Amino acid sequence: MSKMEKAKARQNETSAEYFRRSRPKFLDWEPPTEEERLQEVKARREAKQRELDKVTRLEKERQAAKKAARK
Repeated sequence: MSKMEKAKARQNETSAEYFRRSRPKFLDWEPPTEEERLQEVKARREAKQRELDKVTRLEKERQAAKKAARK
């Protein structure tokens, strides 16, 4: 659609269409549902557990490398 076509379409639009088109999107925001919130909490817990497992594994590898270097 060219600029001319858009301008012509805007001239013919009703005030309701104009306000619907120009309405800020943040006004349509809805708070997350309880289910979405629970999923987010679960995802954060799983990410935290993965990070803890990773750190624990790296520490074990580091300790094994130190022990091997001493021998």
